[in-house]
Amino acid sequence: MSPSWTRAWRCAPASLAGIAMARGQLCAVVLAPGTSQPQVQAVHMQPLAVPLFEGDPSAAAEDALVQALSAASGEFRARYAAVHVALPDTVLRSSVFELDELPRSTGLRQALMRWRFARQWQRSADSLDCRGAVLGQDGAAHLLYAQAGDSAWLACVRRALKRAGVVPWSLNAAAVYRFNHFHAELTRAAGALLALDPDNWSLLLWDAQGRVRQIVTRLRERQAGGDELQAIAAEAERAILAYVQAGSGRQVGRLYLTGAPGEATALVRAFASRLREPAVVLSLESAVLAHGVTLTEGLAPLALTAALTA
Repeated sequence: MSPSWTRAWRCAPASLAGIAMARGQLCAVVLAPGTSQPQVQAVHMQPLAVPLFEGDPSAAAEDALVQALSAASGEFRARYAAVHVALPDTVLRSSVFELDELPRSTGLRQALMRWRFARQWQRSADSLDCRGAVLGQDGAAHLLYAQAGDSAWLACVRRALKRAGVVPWSLNAAAVYRFNHFHAELTRAAGALLALDPDNWSLLLWDAQGRVRQIVTRLRERQAGGDELQAIAAEAERAILAYVQAGSGRQVGRLYLTGAPGEATALVRAFASRLREPAVVLSLESAVLAHGVTLTEGLAPLALTAALTA
């Protein structure tokens, strides 16, 4: 779906690992490669003494991240492991630009992406690190998938990984790992994926050709009771309708959901009166062998999705 922000030369790894980060916590899931199904070796949940991704990165935040990474990587830090790191969609933001003309050079595309994201975020273009991939055309419009992140925070994460002795094969947004993992199932037709993480939620929409067309991400407000989930369902519905109505031939065939089991079930109920077909909850239970290990709460599902990256 998008270019990786970090790449490493590959040969057969001794283990697989996924690391998911949020503002106040980190989770690592470690897998042993298997002939048919990887087996879960460990799940590490680590709180962060200093929050990440708030304001400018500080030495204290970097030290806290190093400490959490060191505590969570004991099984794979000293081995050759395939490690994939997932960042929140509010940290690595994604968009698809529809352009009358596609800039010919990589440098011009980078400048365009920085300018567009700087306008959206109301900040200096020099403070953003951007990546992009050409998705083809929709009629006369050229489609450019773009990602942007705060350069200072991305540099902080990379330094912390290096200090902790963790060499990532990839570092990308949560939405990318999810879409890539479930790609075969999701892209049978145009659709949407609503994902709930501890700090934020995101809505990803794709067309009949399996191309990402729009990503909406918001911080969670943590309203009392079921009010927050009802508000998320309402905003997601508005975003889907706006997307469908913005161009001829656009459609969303099915809505998929991922998140903690209780929240996903509540969202199925919240969407029951809004959809012609019930929303589908995606599951990773059949993808791995997990005996006595909980993989459904907090950042564990996202870390597992990253760990399963091919």
